[in-house]
Order: sequence, then structure tokens, then C-alpha cells
Amino acid sequence: MINKEFFQKNFNKYHIIGCILCVLLAIVYWWLSGRNQPQIYKSNLALVIVWGLLVGWISSDFIFNARNRHNE
Repeated sequence: MINKEFFQKNFNKYHIIGCILCVLLAIVYWWLSGRNQPQIYKSNLALVIVWGLLVGWISSDFIFNARNRHNE
């Protein structure tokens, strides 16, 4: 069972901001160049949004953890 501590540790404001920012950038990429591509991973908006969420969460997690290590 996932508890409250898990969500507080893995989904803070930095993660949410990173996910939103990367999803917006992924949608802009899809609009400008990806929607007309023959590859399924570039032309499908749902897949592009999922990739944006994953990249946003992972990159913000790296930044958040590096910032915490630096402060300690």
C-alpha cells in the first residue's frame, strides 16, 4: 500500500513544475514538427505527453535530489 510519505517524497512542487514544463514543451514540439512524422512515437500526442511527463519527473527529481545533497 502506498502511503502519504511516499507521495510527499516523490511528488513535491518541483516534480509538478518539472512535469508541467516538460509536457508543455513536448506539446510544442509535437505541434511544430512531430504531428506530421511517420513514426508513431512522434505523431501520437498521447505518447508525446507521456514522454513529457516522464522526462519532466526524472529531470526534476535529479535537480531536487542534487539540491538537497548540496544543502546537507
